[in-house]
Amino acid sequence: MNKATRIEMVERAFTLLDNKDTTRVDDIYLSPVASYTCTDWLAQEEAILFKDYPLLVAFSCDLPKAGDFITNDDMGAPLLVVRDRDGGINAFFNTCRHRGAKLASGCGRAQTGFSCPYHAWNYDFTGKLRAIPDQVSFPGVDKAEHGLVKLPVVEKYGMIWLCPTPGKDFDIDAQLGGLEQGLVEDLKAYGFADYHPYSQQRLHCKMNWKMMLDTFLEPYHFAPLHPTTVGPLLYHNLCLLDTYGQNLREAVIRKSIEKQRDQPKENWDIVPDSALVYLLFPNAGLVMQRDHVELWRSYPIPGKPDECIVQMDYYIPEPAETQSAKDHWERNMDLAVRTVLEEDIPGVEGIQAGLSSGANSHCTFGRNEPALIHFQREVARAIGRA
Repeated sequence: MNKATRIEMVERAFTLLDNKDTTRVDDIYLSPVASYTCTDWLAQEEAILFKDYPLLVAFSCDLPKAGDFITNDDMGAPLLVVRDRDGGINAFFNTCRHRGAKLASGCGRAQTGFSCPYHAWNYDFTGKLRAIPDQVSFPGVDKAEHGLVKLPVVEKYGMIWLCPTPGKDFDIDAQLGGLEQGLVEDLKAYGFADYHPYSQQRLHCKMNWKMMLDTFLEPYHFAPLHPTTVGPLLYHNLCLLDTYGQNLREAVIRKSIEKQRDQPKENWDIVPDSALVYLLFPNAGLVMQRDHVELWRSYPIPGKPDECIVQMDYYIPEPAETQSAKDHWERNMDLAVRTVLEEDIPGVEGIQAGLSSGANSHCTFGRNEPALIHFQREVARAIGRA
């Protein structure tokens, strides 16, 4: 985000505060309850959003050295992402070409390559099949034709995206809204390549996968749901919204912004006195705080529209090498995680139970919930249910 944008957003925030207003759209939006409860709807989302779209799988700092790898089983197929010896990123199905065994689990650093735990077929970091034990028993099996199945993957702006469909290449800049008008400038400016992973949480939640993202997309719930955690820190029912294709940037405003009124306008900056929420369509929420960033990703569970897997990764700008630094980040992370675990998730799981009861035919999103409306509308459009 450039300096002019940081200043302009502070100016917009002050205008809304002075008018006791928020960003509003022209009309309410009625979202079908079926989008949270219908197995057919979910199947379309899985087939389109989680197969055809680039999905954010990691920050570059998660894989800093050759052999560093992560696995992911949340997209409907086992996936493996690894940094090779030339510094590039490769993505594959995490599937041995012999009989389909998983090559790796979790995350870590492989020293020389990946060896199948079942029969020891061995692959290098580019997916090339290097060795078949007892190869004489496999006449006609050409190692050059039995490398791991590659997936399209792109590393840019300190972030790694992949598409879990072989051959489905993508332009991540176009997906982010374009080089000139999209989110690229914001993401470049944050310098995520220099961040450091601090902590990770994985949750199995009794809610539709979109529900977890919904909770980040409106501050209308701040005062009633978060009266003692983040509620006192942030203005209730006040947000700024900018959309970039299917993506968005929402700013919720800290009450500390008032101190900037006494500063010269050229010193205004939205970042330290807000939480900036980026929805990276379809399933990632990037929460940029004044001193760290949280990556929240939500994945559906096949056939279960009322359940999902949520993963939160917490990144910091400098490594926590001292006890005082660790104490600082533990306090900060505790507030973020506790708010979600103890307040947001129970509240949203209650909403899911209410929707699953059949009492309502639709959810009514207000004019003051523009980010939420944008997300739900774009999901419906993407799967042909607008």
